[in-house]
Amino acid sequence: MSAQSLDKILIVDDEPEITLALKLFLDDNGYTTSIASSGETALALFESEKDYTAILLDIKMPGIDGVTVLKRIQDSRSDAAVVMMSGHGSEDLAVECMKKGASDYISKPFAFADMLLRIEMALIHRRERMEKQLLQQEKEDFVLMLSHDMKNPLTAVIGSIDIIREECLGKVNEEQKEYLQSAIDSCNEVVTMIDNLLDLRKFELGKFQMAIQQYNAHDLVDKIANQFARPAKHDGIELSVISGSGSGKIAVDRNAFNRVIGNLLGNSLKFTPEGGKIIISCHSISGREAHTLDIPGYIPLPPDFQAQECFVKVSVRDTGNGIPHDELERIFDRYSQFSRKSERERGGAGLGLAYCKLVIERFNGMIWAKSEAEQGSEFTILLPCCSE
Repeated sequence: MSAQSLDKILIVDDEPEITLALKLFLDDNGYTTSIASSGETALALFESEKDYTAILLDIKMPGIDGVTVLKRIQDSRSDAAVVMMSGHGSEDLAVECMKKGASDYISKPFAFADMLLRIEMALIHRRERMEKQLLQQEKEDFVLMLSHDMKNPLTAVIGSIDIIREECLGKVNEEQKEYLQSAIDSCNEVVTMIDNLLDLRKFELGKFQMAIQQYNAHDLVDKIANQFARPAKHDGIELSVISGSGSGKIAVDRNAFNRVIGNLLGNSLKFTPEGGKIIISCHSISGREAHTLDIPGYIPLPPDFQAQECFVKVSVRDTGNGIPHDELERIFDRYSQFSRKSERERGGAGLGLAYCKLVIERFNGMIWAKSEAEQGSEFTILLPCCSE
């Protein structure tokens, strides 16, 4: 196995005879090398020449030691492979370094042939890791590009169909209007799935921006429920809203909160048969009442849950086929699709509930589901009230 011409190695050790011997040996084997006699010098070289593919790093050095140098390298998000060099008695520390990102370690005194083999293997693993990361990035870029490129024409399609449905281009009978509305609804479902995918990716990257303000929860719920009144009536489902008294103010991003309620109502519409019911309720409850709720054990409680004196509880309950009990714990996982069926079911990407969970937890709240197969489902959101 021979060195690749682009492989550049930094040798870091406070013992000159070791650094010189390693440099001569690795140069003879086709590598380009630099040497540093201290951690300070190593970091300076690493900062000025960011093209090192591997670093041979002594653990115990005066001044900045190898452990600190390794941490600085990891913090810089460098892809260089790091092989730690440990003296007698520091093997445990070398293993700890591997847990923190080092590729390998070798104990002194070492054979040059063994060192060469470890460098070659570390570089192979580095290349494999980079190829895997590149492939993953290309896949994500493709998905995001495809999502963006799909959303714009879909929006144009929805607008064009709506123009026809509204009889702007001529008379349309009631049956034709029904078919056109179904086409619009289907396109909107795809747009929602695309939005969920893009926003989940933004969450992962820490780039999901929210404009959190105080809103009356009952007003938000009423408005989003009104948007689902027509499709519910079209499907022969009774949709009702039950709101309690009180201000019920919550600190949320309005668009994100509306999407959460919309995702829950959309799911209920999919899985509730004709003649069924969907009830969305919104109530302010005391902290004491909230603490007595039957919250599943796998739902993480916010740090200040016990100290809160007031919550807003929003629930979406349907009379659909329900969700098997053994699936409830994973329905908020990405790409998880639960096995309740209906004649009107339209498939999804399994992203809507994952989006709901991330958003509600960002609002310092909780979301969970209760259900039994063939007995309907209820999704509950619990959010802290805003202090007056």
